[in-house]
Amino acid sequence: MAFGDVGGPITVMVVTCKSKDNGTVAIQKGDAVKLTGPFEVDAVEEADGPLFGQAMADMDAHGQALPVKVRGVCTFQYAGEAPEVDGESGVVLAAEAGKVTKPVTGTGHGVALRVDTARQRVFVLL
Repeated sequence: MAFGDVGGPITVMVVTCKSKDNGTVAIQKGDAVKLTGPFEVDAVEEADGPLFGQAMADMDAHGQALPVKVRGVCTFQYAGEAPEVDGESGVVLAAEAGKVTKPVTGTGHGVALRVDTARQRVFVLL
């Protein structure tokens, strides 16, 4: 599979997870998600929280199967300051559900490959 401006082989891994069993479920395709239980994910508002992967489908029901990309290149919406393309910083969950941001301190998850500031998107290799 070719990707991005240059192309080349990309390995992708998708894990079948599930939405949470109670509370509001509002996951949209492309959202950054957090692991909240055994194979359970949610798009949560958690400033500087750990990123698990990217939702590959919309979900608004409890306890339903949801494919999550945990390895490969993901395109996330970011909030706040743009993540750095420096080969080490990565990204973390933002205070806006489903979005990522630049880590406050230390390193986040993955490697930021490209930032599109006009659309507030970041391409991340997980």
